[in-house]
Amino acid sequence: MPRAAKADPADVRGVTAQMEAMLARLEEQRKFVTAGANTNANAKEIAYGGAYASLGKDCAFSVEGFRDTFALNMISSDDETCVFELEGCSPAFANAFRRIILAEVPTMAIEKVFVVNNTSVVADEIFAHRLGLVPIKADPSRFEYVGDNDSSNETNTIIMNMHVKCYKQRNDDGSFGDVVNRSVYSSALTWCPDGSALPEEDAAKHSAFKRSQREIFDEGEIGCVHDDILLVKLAPGQEVELECHCVKGQGKEHAKWSPVGTCWYKMVPDIKILEPITGADADLFMEKCANFSDTHTCYACDGKGDKKMVRVVNERGCDFCIERVRELTGEPGWEEKIAVRKRKDHFIFTIESVGQMKPGTIFKEAVKILASKCQSTLSTLG
Repeated sequence: MPRAAKADPADVRGVTAQMEAMLARLEEQRKFVTAGANTNANAKEIAYGGAYASLGKDCAFSVEGFRDTFALNMISSDDETCVFELEGCSPAFANAFRRIILAEVPTMAIEKVFVVNNTSVVADEIFAHRLGLVPIKADPSRFEYVGDNDSSNETNTIIMNMHVKCYKQRNDDGSFGDVVNRSVYSSALTWCPDGSALPEEDAAKHSAFKRSQREIFDEGEIGCVHDDILLVKLAPGQEVELECHCVKGQGKEHAKWSPVGTCWYKMVPDIKILEPITGADADLFMEKCANFSDTHTCYACDGKGDKKMVRVVNERGCDFCIERVRELTGEPGWEEKIAVRKRKDHFIFTIESVGQMKPGTIFKEAVKILASKCQSTLSTLG
């Protein structure tokens, strides 16, 4: 009768160590993108619920799990820029916010330009394009969208006009002095709260205001965000007279309606020392990745001589040193010593407003739009 062989404890320990190492690699693959010198490893997001069943992890999405893990932490915020962290969400979720902010948060912008007179060197259509990109200060939630058959009225249109003439001042002795209105800035655009300021026979064609917008908006609520945007330069004798109609729109129609100059996110980096960096390697590392600036403090080197050892002070590093460390991992022997990793579910999000709305308000509007999209989808599915 055959006898059961007794397992060698050393073999058991070896197999156990291999299994633990494999599970550790799978866990790192699940959580991190590894940024190498030439390629990024484990960049894919696995949405299949049983992909990491061997780790005891259920990757299937659940609302309860999302509520438990999601967090938003503010880093900095002012009237122009907002930086915050999104933690516990997928790249698709972060990208949804980015796309909505760029393309679907509405603003007011100049859509039509009625040129009465333009003797400048800038052609009418080029001038109109420049005007369209001037950020308009107005709360878009207080305006309606203009339909194809709608007339311009106080609920859907802001009217602004401009009349500037360049000339030379005449001095008391009859000589000519300084040139006036050589440069025309956005401050020359004036709000017309009562409707079109074009000649009476044309005004009725272009607007149908039933009441003054002064009854709706306070002084200072309507205008240009920046008064110092250069629009055109004139020579003495040249003149510009025109009227602009601002309407509500979205960035997906034209970039002039986008509320941001740019909006982006990046994965939170994590610098990990895999093996001790000592001696000459420590000197090389500090020279290439740490000592390029007196104010750089992401790494420190302790000890002297062969006992020198690099330690990470700031696990997230900075843009400068992360790129240097990433390049260093491509050199022989360094890939086993240090790694640049990025969290797949943790993002640093940046919003740069052009001025119509504060960045925090833009993000809140994006949240509302995403929620309405989800509700619309659920309603469609029944």
